[in-house]
Amino acid sequence: MAHKYGFLRSLSKVTPGFIKRFVRRHTAVCEYDAFVNEQFNPYANDAPVFTVPESPCTLGIIQEVYHNHQGYLGACRELGVSYKLLDIARSDWIRVVEESGCDAFLVWPAGHSIVWKEMYDDRLRIMEQELGKVVFPDCNATWLYENKRRGHDWLTANGIPHPRTWVFYDRREAEEFARQADLPLVFKTSLGGCHHGVRILRNRSQALRTIRQAFTRGIVPERHSILEPQRGSVYFQEYLPNVLEWRMIRLGDSYFGHRKERVGDYHSGSGEWTWLEPPRPLLDMLRRVTQKGGFTSMDVDIFETEKGELLVNELQTVFGARLDQMKVNGVPARYLYDEDADRWILEEGSFCRNACCNLRVEYLVTGILKKALKVSPCSPCLSH
Repeated sequence: MAHKYGFLRSLSKVTPGFIKRFVRRHTAVCEYDAFVNEQFNPYANDAPVFTVPESPCTLGIIQEVYHNHQGYLGACRELGVSYKLLDIARSDWIRVVEESGCDAFLVWPAGHSIVWKEMYDDRLRIMEQELGKVVFPDCNATWLYENKRRGHDWLTANGIPHPRTWVFYDRREAEEFARQADLPLVFKTSLGGCHHGVRILRNRSQALRTIRQAFTRGIVPERHSILEPQRGSVYFQEYLPNVLEWRMIRLGDSYFGHRKERVGDYHSGSGEWTWLEPPRPLLDMLRRVTQKGGFTSMDVDIFETEKGELLVNELQTVFGARLDQMKVNGVPARYLYDEDADRWILEEGSFCRNACCNLRVEYLVTGILKKALKVSPCSPCLSH
C-alpha cells in the first residue's frame, strides 16, 4: 500500500494542476491524503508509548487518520509529559480506553469524512459521559466541530449574533424559499473546512439547481470522498459582501486574534492574513462565546460589518495553526483576561508551538487535572 501511494506521490509532483483537480473531483483520495500526511509526521515511526519518569500524568492521545494528532505528540515531548497513542476506531475501543491507564485524553477529531465525524461524535461522548473520562477538547466542543447546522442552532439558542441563516430538510420548503429570497445567497455543506463546499448563488436557477442536487445525488465538497456525498438538507446564509473577518482564538486562558484577508469571494482558506491587534469588542465577543459554551479550545471566526456589527460566522474547536496566532507591532503575543479589573493584559511571547497543542496540553495538565492529580502549575516539565 505504501509503495503504491509512494509512486502516486512521485507522479503527483509532475502532474499538471488541472489534472490533479479532475482526479480529486472524480475519485476517492482520502487514503492517499492520509499517506501523504503521514510522510510529514516526524513521529509516525516512533513507539506509541512515550514515558517521562517525572511526568505529572499520562495522557492518551487519540490517533487521527490524517495525523493531525502529531501536534499533541510534539507538545508532550517538549513539555515532558508521558503519553500513549490510542486508536478508538477499533472494534474493541472501549477495552483499549479502559485498560490504557491514562489520566485524560487529547483529541483532534477528523473532519474530512462523514463516517469518521460520526465515529468521533459517538465515541467521545461515550468516553466522557458513560466511562467518566476526561476528554479535551470536551465532547460539547467536538460535537460542534465541522457541523455548520449544529453551529447555527447553538448560536441561535444562545442568543449570539450571527449572519442570517436558513436550514431546510424539506425540499419543497427550500425551493419556495429560493424563489423569493434576496440574492446572492451563500450555500454551505455542513461538513467542509476552508471554503470547500461553499457556493455563492447569484441567481435563482443556481439556487434551485443546488437544492435539486442536495436532495438527489448529493454534494461533495472539494477534497472530500466521492463515496460520501452530503444530501438531504441545505444550508443557506445571507451574503455579506464587504465584511472583515477575524480569527479569534481561545486556548485555556490565552486569547489570540488576527484578521483573515479575502481572496476572491472567500476569507476562509485564503492563506492571507494581517497582523492587526484585535480591538477590545472582538476580545469581549470571543470571551462571551467561549464562556457561554464552557469552551477552552475554540476558534471563533467573527465578521465585522461596515456598520461595526460583530457576527459569529463559525466555531471550530481545532483548526489549522501557524506558529503564531497574533502579533502586536510585529511581536508574537497573547492576551490574558483580568476578571477582577475587567481588563485585557497583553503578554509578549511565542505561545503557539505544535499547532497550538502546547497550550492545550499545558491547560489540560495544570488546569483541568490540577486538582485531581495535585499537579503544580509551576511543575518544571511544564514551564515555558
